[in-house]
Amino acid sequence: MNLTTLSTLLGLAGAALLAHRLGGAHGTGVLAGYLGGAALSLGLVARQRRVLETAPKRALQTMVEGFLAKLAAVVLATLAILFVPGLRESCDLASFLLAFGAAAVLALLPGTWANARILRERSLE
Repeated sequence: MNLTTLSTLLGLAGAALLAHRLGGAHGTGVLAGYLGGAALSLGLVARQRRVLETAPKRALQTMVEGFLAKLAAVVLATLAILFVPGLRESCDLASFLLAFGAAAVLALLPGTWANARILRERSLE
């Protein structure tokens, strides 16, 4: 089990515990935000790793694309929570956004560190 997986799973356990303690719309927001942020970030880290293995010159482009994808996800999720009937009452927006950001950081930092190691090893070859 690598550091990215471990930190994401520990974060998930923390988010689930917090969601259970908060309950209601706040708990739903925490859990939905964490799951969404972690899933998107892990997918983007995996994509970045694949690009680093095949076309390392596109590393910066992939990082920018990942940032834009997360930004788009936050905007779309915010619009959905605000304008889909019933969703605003069942999912707190502030809890969702905070948990999404926490998940993105918990998955992104170790994932980027592992990808940087791959890039460094590749440049030594």
